Amino acid sequence: MPISSLRKPKSTCCKRAARSRATCPAFFAAALAASMALCGCHGSTKESTSSDSSVALSASSPQENSASQIIADQAAQEAQARLDLINQSPAQTVVDVTGLDPALIRNAFHSIELSEEELLAYGDSIYSSDQSFIAPDQLRLVRVLFCDFSGQSRVGELIVNEKIAQDIEEIFYELYQNAYPIDHIYIPVEYGQDDNAIMEADITRAQAFTTGEDGQYQEHEHSLGLAVDLNALYNPQVIVEEESITVLPPAAADYVDRENKRPYMMDENDLAVQLFEQHGFTWGGIWQGRNDYQHFEKGFDHETNHIDPNLHYGAD
Repeated sequence: MPISSLRKPKSTCCKRAARSRATCPAFFAAALAASMALCGCHGSTKESTSSDSSVALSASSPQENSASQIIADQAAQEAQARLDLINQSPAQTVVDVTGLDPALIRNAFHSIELSEEELLAYGDSIYSSDQSFIAPDQLRLVRVLFCDFSGQSRVGELIVNEKIAQDIEEIFYELYQNAYPIDHIYIPVEYGQDDNAIMEADITRAQAFTTGEDGQYQEHEHSLGLAVDLNALYNPQVIVEEESITVLPPAAADYVDRENKRPYMMDENDLAVQLFEQHGFTWGGIWQGRNDYQHFEKGFDHETNHIDPNLHYGAD
């Protein structure tokens, strides 16, 4: 969406519905099965007696127990090394998570505080020191995993306000668990402030700086790191003014008719819409006269055009 647009959100009730896919995170089912096997959960209704347990314990020698522990320790070290490699991989990298425990995978969803120099290195479409409405220590780089349209696991990155960083970690972890398809998640510095180009490239993003006609940086939900645009090409902003309709990006005109539901188009029953709303975000798809189907925001006061002073950390 053009992040300089002014919008008036209306509230809506969150409708709950289930959505699951059996493609990208097959490791969750595999990890569960492995865990059950280790615990002896084989579905048998036959109860073990205390004498059976005693025989089983006596059958294992100290040497065997020690060898088993060594194997378990090696497996844990290898799993941690694989996670470390994932955490060091740049955004958009395809990663293999087969066999990794879901609890370990959760550690791939984390936030990093960036210095002002690191933020400035992205260019002024992400951050500039020539403004006073947001400081470097208020922003976080959030690292996530996501399932792309072909079902592969990839690394993603977004820059968001520190106050919603925990929400973003949890939301995108839930999306990943459910193999929710997302085209791209990375910081699109190569497009500068060209909103339409970023949306046409279908890049899911958050933090973004824009300048007005006077050359000054504008304070809005994206420049404050309080908004996320998800699968933008398939979920455009549609502005209705009298008899005219403006679609942003223009290349998304085929997705204006929301009754003609196709893959990657969000509605009120979509898992992403439900998860964001559960975490206190507003979905732009329910706004009147200016439906912004890609857009989720939390903590931006549209009356003052500033961050809501009552915004708190974590899910509501």
